[in-house]
Amino acid sequence: MKRIFRHLAAITALLAASTAPTLAQEGTDMFDILLDYVTEDQNTALTRLQEDIAKGEKLVSQAETMDKTTQKLFDSSKKGKQKKGEKKSVEQKSLRIKATKYYEKSYSALYDIYKAILDEATFEFQADQASAEDYMVQAETLIQEGSTKFDPYGKLGAKSLETKPYNTLKSDMAACKQKYVSAGNNCYEALKLYAEQTEKKNREAAAEQNYWNSAVQTNTVDSYNGYISRYPSGRYVSDAKKRIANLQETYASAMPRRVTSNNPDEGLAYRIQILADKKQWTPRKLQRLYKGELKIDETEREGFYKYWIGCFRTYAEAQAAEQSMHLKESFIVCFNNGVQIHITEAQQIEAQLGD
Repeated sequence: MKRIFRHLAAITALLAASTAPTLAQEGTDMFDILLDYVTEDQNTALTRLQEDIAKGEKLVSQAETMDKTTQKLFDSSKKGKQKKGEKKSVEQKSLRIKATKYYEKSYSALYDIYKAILDEATFEFQADQASAEDYMVQAETLIQEGSTKFDPYGKLGAKSLETKPYNTLKSDMAACKQKYVSAGNNCYEALKLYAEQTEKKNREAAAEQNYWNSAVQTNTVDSYNGYISRYPSGRYVSDAKKRIANLQETYASAMPRRVTSNNPDEGLAYRIQILADKKQWTPRKLQRLYKGELKIDETEREGFYKYWIGCFRTYAEAQAAEQSMHLKESFIVCFNNGVQIHITEAQQIEAQLGD
């Protein structure tokens, strides 16, 4: 198997060694990516088709060399010389047709290898699978279009080649090759989507873990519901539901009451958050932000240093105090027995308590 891989690498190098860049060189990735997925039989076929592509490149190179001797005839304004040029270029025409036949055969075989691999592939993400299928449909269409365009040329005899306009033939053969190479690139994009599934899955798992860690740190019914909403099939859904039940049980067991002191752990309380920053502020810097008499409390949550003042019995009291301070980025946060809750939940509790 290693010997086959070395041979395959040599063929890839051969394609890249030509002095003039070609479409096949630009698409070498479409061959390299297959090395991790092909069977031994497929690898043998892959080696063979790359050899055929190299043969096609060699034939085109020969035709281009011969073109130099006939170009003067085509550049002439005399019809006789142009006609002579068409006759003299029969061999170049034949070489380009043979080269295109190699391309047609090779890229069709390359498509078959890709399709066999992708038919067996199991995608983690349905959207990627759908995109991969679209790429393969486009690849098949391109190969069919190239073959349809090439088919009339494959049937031309020597007599017909004498009168077939060389410039038209060159243009059509280049167009055919373009379609075959584009088909190969579409196959490559399809398999690349599958190859990136593991990396993408790891990124998704890391994002979910970070979201869960944040929910645990916040430790509210809303934070856990937020996790469940975003990851309905997530790995921590069961744990999130248990934590929600425990929090709700805690809320239910504690008789709703208003805070009676400056301790927000003793009932329903409203506080004013005057700042949240990833960097910790010094007391002197905080005094420049807030010059009032209320004590500034600091806590670290969700990767931020948060600063709160006051402990109010009702939302209206907290709102009036906040408005009187004229702070730029302040807002009201709510607590019930020391647990931060959403404003909606706080107002529901406050409505139960009445005056």
